[in-house]
Amino acid sequence: MSTNSPEHRVGHDVDSVDQVSSAVLFGVAVVGAALTVAINAVLI
Repeated sequence: MSTNSPEHRVGHDVDSVDQVSSAVLFGVAVVGAALTVAINAVLI
């Protein structure tokens, strides 16, 4: 298997091994967007 394949380590995919999971990144993005909107509402 090449390192570019989704399961480049046996029994593990890229989300579970050495990267932050997609769900966590999505949560960070949502919180960041909400904070941006809130700060803009306060400042403007």
